[in-house]
Formats: sequence, C-alpha cells, structure tokens
Amino acid sequence: MKQIAFVLTLFFLLTTACTEQINENEVQLVDLSAHNMKIIPVKPTSSDEIKLVVYEDCTYNVLSGVTRNDKTIDIRKQFNSMMKWPCVMRNDTIRIGKLPEGTYTVNYKLVDISTYVTDPIALSFSFSLMVSR
Repeated sequence: MKQIAFVLTLFFLLTTACTEQINENEVQLVDLSAHNMKIIPVKPTSSDEIKLVVYEDCTYNVLSGVTRNDKTIDIRKQFNSMMKWPCVMRNDTIRIGKLPEGTYTVNYKLVDISTYVTDPIALSFSFSLMVSR
C-alpha cells in the first residue's frame, strides 16, 4: 500500500512539475505599430537617446520599471483593474537611454496588480532592438 501511495505521489508531482504554462497574450512582434508603439529614433545609434513611444495609452497604466541586464531590456507597466478608473488616452514616452552597439531583446509587460484577477499579465511581448555604431 505504501508503494502505491509513493508511486501515485511521485506521478502527481512529476505531472504538475512538467506542465508548461502558455500565456496566450505573449506574442513575438516584428512591427511595433500593431500595438501603437514606436522606437525613436527609428534607426538608433550608440550616441542616440532611445525612447519607446506608446500611442493612445491609458493614463492609469503607470511605468513601474525599466531594467537592463546585458542584452535584455525589461519594460514593465502596471494598473489596478479594481480601481475602475476611466481610460483617458494619452501618448506615453518611455526613456530607454543610450545603449552600446548591439542587438537587444526588449520585453514589454503590462500587469494588472489587482488581487482578484486570475491572470495578472494583460499584455506581454518581445521585440528586437538593433543599435548601430
């Protein structure tokens, strides 16, 4: 009996540990205009101040962080859907800064910080950013 319980427990642990969560909102993008976004300047160089412009963004979507780790840049914005604020549209400019020459992966994530949502990630995608000399 103990062996059966052990095997069932091991089977349960392996099946839950090996399941991969797939987020349907994650999309690999080539064209930022599909999400009303644009990199300025269009072809950045290492001497340019690089910015990500989000067109028609709700004012309640607040930038919570821009972090860079080697060739990966994470941009995170957040909102709280429990607040029920009206969506007042505005353009938002996110400063990425000056980057050395290279190809970077930019991960953009919009997160709902409400405690009542089952999937807090409202929008998540990645795109490539090439910086020339």
